[in-house]
Amino acid sequence: MDFKPAFCGGLTALSSNCVSGTGKTVFPQRAPAKACPTKRRRTTLAQHFPEDPQRPHIRITHRGAEQVEPLPTDRSLTEEDLALAPDRWLLEHSGGILSMRTLMRDLCTLLVSQGMPLQRASCFIRTLHPQASGRTVIWRKTLRDPEELMVLHGIEETESFKTSPLPVIFNGAGAIRRRLDDPAIPLDYPVLIDLKAQGATDYVAMPLKFSDGEINFVTWTTDVPDGFTTAQLSILDGLLPVLALRIEILERQKLTEELLQVYLGHDTGRRVLQGAIRRGTSETIRAAILYADVRGFTTASDTLPGPDIIELLNDYFEIMSQPIEERGGEILKFIGDGLLAIFPLGSTSAAGDADPALKAAIEAQTLLRGRNALRKKHGKPEIEHALGLHVGDVSYGNIGSPTRLDFTVIGPAVNLASRLQGLGKQLGYPIVTSARIADMVTLPVKPLGRHPIRGLRDSVEVFAPYGVEPVTA
Repeated sequence: MDFKPAFCGGLTALSSNCVSGTGKTVFPQRAPAKACPTKRRRTTLAQHFPEDPQRPHIRITHRGAEQVEPLPTDRSLTEEDLALAPDRWLLEHSGGILSMRTLMRDLCTLLVSQGMPLQRASCFIRTLHPQASGRTVIWRKTLRDPEELMVLHGIEETESFKTSPLPVIFNGAGAIRRRLDDPAIPLDYPVLIDLKAQGATDYVAMPLKFSDGEINFVTWTTDVPDGFTTAQLSILDGLLPVLALRIEILERQKLTEELLQVYLGHDTGRRVLQGAIRRGTSETIRAAILYADVRGFTTASDTLPGPDIIELLNDYFEIMSQPIEERGGEILKFIGDGLLAIFPLGSTSAAGDADPALKAAIEAQTLLRGRNALRKKHGKPEIEHALGLHVGDVSYGNIGSPTRLDFTVIGPAVNLASRLQGLGKQLGYPIVTSARIADMVTLPVKPLGRHPIRGLRDSVEVFAPYGVEPVTA
């Protein structure tokens, strides 16, 4: 097999200290049908994967599995798979694999079974995600499953990134190779020091080029004496085009799913991805509805610079999103300085069913007080809001024009939640609930009397949770 790759123009140029290519680093900022949204606690990336003080821009999304023999007994590869050339297996037999972790696990298992002396392999893919710049999968021969890391935005400004092989590959290098068992070769990247301490003898980084020109990369490490042979490097290099193609397909699928979740919500995005896209299709669900809005926003937007307004709204929506998502709610939309969220319920009403919605509202109020203390300390205006809660049946589905749809909820229950939010502003209470919410919570609430609601013939009895004081300013 000829070796005519991206490697410095050919194997003879792939010395033990090889770097080639030029270019510009580009680091973009990227990611059962008809089932009702489920009630479950969800967390943000930063909450679910706490920050590592030693690696503040890294989140471990999968830690891999316990140590096993080099060839895991629970691998998904068949005997037929193990007899195939790796590039053919990627093209013809890996179609059912749905994640980069599984793809790298099975590919490395196949390579090892055919004599490739892999100690470690990693694959880094840049992605579009509001919190993360990229994703890394690390396979080790001593682990059943690969580790997966999320790389957060801002890492490209850190020293660890600048002193890693990534910028060199992103700038267009055909490859980087370091013979770690050769004392004359400099360990010019910190990762090489770590790998050598783990017994590695040879390290190679190769670019993975996607169809849109984006450059990602894969690395291969061995611990055998004298490192990779020419034939082994040729095999690894020959995998690059088809490996890039398979990973690009997987990542585009994942990107579509993640962006739909970011812009539509977790469950709504899932429903759209599963085909709920026709205008007018909807179903009736029972839910607690939360409608929130910032008090005094019109005045603030007239007096504050644009960037300060954006920062204020981001602060507010971040605070609101955390308890809503943790309590199993779904934010359907941000409406200017407000938001609409639902907490799906069963078909029957029972005591405690509305607790998640009210607890989310109370927790949001607590978080808002804490954030306001920080904003005040830094000379920024404090944020006050009003929040309305109601329970009822709503139509959940697609509404809009033939070319622009909105997946949302409509109905009298939504309208009343919105009106209660407005009434909360008048009464000075940050959280106001309907009588239905009061009947379906175990938390203590106090009556605020009956009040007229615009658009309704009869006045409505409203309540507020104990411990949440009215706003006097």
